[in-house]
Amino acid sequence: MGVFMRIKTDNFIHYNMALAGGFFGGFAVCNLGEIFGNAQTLNLISIVYNIFFCDFEKLWLRIAAALLYFLGFMLAVLIPKIFKVRTELISILIDAAAFIILAFLPTHIPFLISLYPIFFASAFQWTAFEYIEGYSSSTIFSSNNYRQFTTSLIEYLIDKDKSRLIKTRIFGITLLCFHIGVAFACVGTILIGRFSSLLGILVLIPAAVLIIRKRIKGKN
Repeated sequence: MGVFMRIKTDNFIHYNMALAGGFFGGFAVCNLGEIFGNAQTLNLISIVYNIFFCDFEKLWLRIAAALLYFLGFMLAVLIPKIFKVRTELISILIDAAAFIILAFLPTHIPFLISLYPIFFASAFQWTAFEYIEGYSSSTIFSSNNYRQFTTSLIEYLIDKDKSRLIKTRIFGITLLCFHIGVAFACVGTILIGRFSSLLGILVLIPAAVLIIRKRIKGKN
């Protein structure tokens, strides 16, 4: 218990959402054609590829995917400005809805269409949970977290600067949680196949509880 008490609430929420991001990624790779649905790099590259090789059927599907990702970013920015509400709980509700949709999508539709809920939810989540202790840290993929973990660790080993060690810990825990989420998705897929997406809702509960508790305390 003492270990968890020493972790700041906001940090714990961030780590929990990294767990959810890893679950999204692991589920997509296990169940949807080994495609990582959290990010857009491959999809945007494929748009150019489909144009040059005249694969217009996939082109429109990929453009739709990019637009859904754009929509996720846009709403995550507009909602707090227009309605004066924070987006963290909204992101969790969107993630939960995506997990439910993924469980009941027809199995015969193209994998790319099946990824649409992940594209939208991931974009919204990335914007809602983009910082931890002032550091930019994604909860939906690992590349920058991996770089930050590695560079801060090497800098600490060379300079013995304790601030680098703190940064190493933050990004290291985020990476670990993300890949625990991936592992959980893999185990779930082995046990119950595509219905394992519903297990992702369980992953979201601790973060939702902590966010609600923070808001209640803030009103007191």
